[in-house]
Parts: sequence; C-alpha cells; structure tokens
Amino acid sequence: MDNFYHLKSSTVLRSLIFILLGLLILNLTAIGVEYYLNFYTHSSITGSYSFKHYVTELFNFDGERNLPTYFSTLNFFIGAGLLFTISRAVKKSQHAPYHRQWYLMACVFVWLGIDELISLHELLVKPTRAFLKETLQQDNLGFLNFAWFVPYVLVFALMGLYLLKFVLSLPKKTLINFVAAGVIFLTGAVGMEMVGGLFMANQGNGLSLTYKLLTSFEEMLEMLGIIFFIYSLIRYIEHQQDLKNVIVMAIAINPSQEKQAHVPSIPRTTEGELAMAKVS
Repeated sequence: MDNFYHLKSSTVLRSLIFILLGLLILNLTAIGVEYYLNFYTHSSITGSYSFKHYVTELFNFDGERNLPTYFSTLNFFIGAGLLFTISRAVKKSQHAPYHRQWYLMACVFVWLGIDELISLHELLVKPTRAFLKETLQQDNLGFLNFAWFVPYVLVFALMGLYLLKFVLSLPKKTLINFVAAGVIFLTGAVGMEMVGGLFMANQGNGLSLTYKLLTSFEEMLEMLGIIFFIYSLIRYIEHQQDLKNVIVMAIAINPSQEKQAHVPSIPRTTEGELAMAKVS
C-alpha cells in the first residue's frame, strides 16, 4: 500500500503513454502490411482468417475485443477506481459536499468502460440516424452520419452543467488538467468521429487506408485523453495532503479490521469466578 502512494503521477503517465505508443505502432504496422500486400503484391493472405484474426483485427484501433480495446477499457476502469477512492475519501474529509460529484464521475467512467468493451453506443446509430434524417429532411447527414454521439453529447452537456460548480471549485492546476484531458478526449470521440462520419457518408469505404488512419487518430486521442485524466487524478491526490491522509487511512484499515476496531472487547469469565458467583 505504501508503494501505491509513492507511485508518482509522472511514472504512471510515462508508462501508459509507452503502452499506447506500442499499440499505435503495432496498429500502423498492421495497416501498412495489409495495404502493401493488397496493392503491391495482390496477395490473398490478407483475406485469410489467421491474418485477420492475429494481425489486422488484433491491433486494429477501430476494432472490438482486441488489445487496444482492452487497454482503453482498463484505463476507464482505472479512472473509475481513482474517482471512487477520491469520493470515499472526500466524504470523510472537510470537503464532503462534493463527494457525490466525484461518485457520479466514477459511475460515468464505469459506463464508458463497459461501453468501450461491448460497444453499447452502436445501438444508438440506426434509431438516431433515422430520427435525424426525418427531422433534417436529408439522406446524407455528413458530419452527423455516425449519429450515436448526438444523444451522448446532449446527456453529457446536461451533466456538465450539474458538475460546473464542482469543477470550478477545484484547484487551478487540476481544473486546467481536467479541461485539457476533456478537450483531447472529445476531439477524438466527437470531433474525429464527425470527420469519419463525413468520409463514410461521401466515400462509403470503411476498408480504405484513409478511413483506417482517421479512426486510428481518433482512438489514439480518446486513449490519450483518458491517460492524461488518470495522471491528473493521481496528481490531485498527491497535492491534497488532507485528502491523501484520509485515503491512506481508509485503505490501510480494511473492512474486517474496521469492524474489529468498533466491536468492544467482552471480558472472559473464568470458571472460578462463576463458582464464586453461584455461592454468593
């Protein structure tokens, strides 16, 4: 446990970025190899199950249930764990009024992690796209082609209004870090998603090199935003001494020890004391 609290935010940031860069290199290498084999050698190997399963799909940033997806999901859950820990600690500290906001953010990260893993947002594409086509009276939605993010943006905008007072109460450095992480993440999740949607609406080729590079950049920004947010959370803990002390105490005493600490000890009565009590 002591090692956890001596783990520097900068070390976490470097480690996670190192993993991200490794995955990005593998992803771009797989894209490059596939492109070369398809257009310069006309090899049929790219269509085989082994090549797709162990090369292109395994490292594809836009894929599902592969290494980048698991890494991104893990980052969301790490963020959620830190947020839950801060929420619990804040509840016991002098800043108790805002523990619900930390808890809400933790729940959001759990949802985003699950969504990243099993792509729940894809369920919103068809109904939202149909609604937008009917409302806007046009078939080509352009930037709104991947329509799932529209309801997401609306929900998170309302959530942002609820969290605004809390966010503005954070230390200046933490506030700047949170905003920077959010901008990086949203540039990928919404901005690049809109660019990809426009490309698909006009070109309609999700297997093209251009589209794969666009989605790679999109996913890279999303993961980078979450990594920077994790760094910001750990740095926040490092610079909040009262909060850090509460977290250390909360984790240093596990639930079983905490219960034992509150159970009063019952004095044992010897057989001799029982016998004397009966005689009296």
